[in-house]
Amino acid sequence: MTATTPELSALAKQAATKLDQQNPAAKRETRMPNRIPLSVPQRKLETPEIPGFYLRWFRGTTQRINQALQAGFVFVEPEEIALNNLALGGDAKKDGNSDMGNRVSVIEGSDVESGQAVRMFLMKQPMEYKIKDDAILQERNDSVAEALTANFARGTIGAGAQAGESSDDVNARYVDKSRSKIPALFRKKSGPQRG
Repeated sequence: MTATTPELSALAKQAATKLDQQNPAAKRETRMPNRIPLSVPQRKLETPEIPGFYLRWFRGTTQRINQALQAGFVFVEPEEIALNNLALGGDAKKDGNSDMGNRVSVIEGSDVESGQAVRMFLMKQPMEYKIKDDAILQERNDSVAEALTANFARGTIGAGAQAGESSDDVNARYVDKSRSKIPALFRKKSGPQRG
């Protein structure tokens, strides 16, 4: 049985497709960056979101990376995200990741440690950890605000001597109760919170 030229072409295309599928190097996707007008500023560390995760850049010192790992952060891999490419004279089709390994990082530029430039690593944390961390922080902030505004809230401002005050202190004090309210700085914010 002899194959005709069109059949041989089809078989050759199938074989080439199969080889490309088996070759891990051929699986790399070339991401074309979105068109960004020249007049729009670009932030070097700006990243797209990864659904379900909170993203944060960490200074690449041993202590800081260990703190991040203990807090539940893991390294973002290059396949997960594309960074802004701000390299002068670089390939515009590549993203701004300058890490040679399997992590997303950029050179920080402010310091040198052991002869090497310090890097910033992009790490991600599951959103449920971030929500729990924010609740702990808000509870602490609320207790500080409560301590600072307790007399306002109880209405005891100007109501007589407080612990450690003499009658002269009370007489020298001027408090206009109609204008003495809890400062906005210490009031709970309502509406959507930054996450």
